[in-house]
Amino acid sequence: MTSKSSSNSGEKLMRAVCAMLFTVFTFCYLYFYQGDLIAAAQHIFSAGQTQYDHLIGAVLITLTLFGVHLLFLAITRLTYRAHALTYYPSLLALLLLTVIQITDRQHISYGPWLWVAPVLLAIVIFFAYLVRKYESLEKIRKPVGLFSKIFWSNIMLLCFGFFFVGIFSNHNDVLHYRLRMETLLLKYDYKGALEVGKKSLATDPSLTLLRTHALAKCHLLGERLFEFPLEGGAQALKPDGNSVQTIMYPTYKFVQLPESDYTLCAHLLNRNLDAFALAVKKYYAADSLLPKHYREALVLHNHLRSNPIVAYKNAVTDADYADFMKLMRNGTPGSDPRRNHVRDIYGNTYWYYYYANRQTR
Repeated sequence: MTSKSSSNSGEKLMRAVCAMLFTVFTFCYLYFYQGDLIAAAQHIFSAGQTQYDHLIGAVLITLTLFGVHLLFLAITRLTYRAHALTYYPSLLALLLLTVIQITDRQHISYGPWLWVAPVLLAIVIFFAYLVRKYESLEKIRKPVGLFSKIFWSNIMLLCFGFFFVGIFSNHNDVLHYRLRMETLLLKYDYKGALEVGKKSLATDPSLTLLRTHALAKCHLLGERLFEFPLEGGAQALKPDGNSVQTIMYPTYKFVQLPESDYTLCAHLLNRNLDAFALAVKKYYAADSLLPKHYREALVLHNHLRSNPIVAYKNAVTDADYADFMKLMRNGTPGSDPRRNHVRDIYGNTYWYYYYANRQTR
């Protein structure tokens, strides 16, 4: 009687640990990592009529998926061997929620998963049937203790399911950055949006669009634009519905304010220093304090032109430019170590952008 009671308590502990691991993983995975992706999917499916709440959505989905587990458990009665298998239908559903690829504001793709997932579910059901049949032939069940083989085989099986969901779900960094930024922009958190992915070199024209918009809202376009990896040139300053677009953030919000900064930054993104110098004379007085990147561009213009349009002098910026050019000339031209070293020190300057993009002009 004592042995049977001990075995039952061991199985209950195993099931409780599996339930806790599944609940914690699912909630954290939805709330902290895939929440923006699900929000975008709901936005597309509802044609923008509904909004996804990250906390409420994560809680409801977690509870629903746990309910799916309980239903499968009631059907299979796998409380011993391969108990973790009863979570696999829920994990497959979780995978379907987060495997989606978002191509534009109106389309979502599941790839091959709409037929792969049912096949995998059939395999799970088949294995559950085999395990259940094997269990019915066992005369004596071994006790399930904290260090027993049954306990840890179930934990490993469940963790494999977590790994399976993570490896095949959508983990496109740039898309996640874009959706996180859009979520924050919708909340008018422009400074928070600028923190998204700022240490990553991964970008695309749509991410550049969002960053320039957030910078413009913070009046920092001329001060910080080239601190971020940029792609798409001046075309990335406006949404075009193709390579430069948003998923959830309304396009009508992209009002080009202030116009002066958008014009000047467009010239800089296109590496057109002459047009930039002419525009600076239009928007800024000769003795005004210029934002950081405008100072850098004028110093560069003065060094590249024998007769510069604007004669600009700034001792500090000139000294920094001299150090930058000295570093550029040292080492093996075009080598990755030198390029990385220059980027580490001067990757937040217009000079680095200008020279790094000279072959793509």
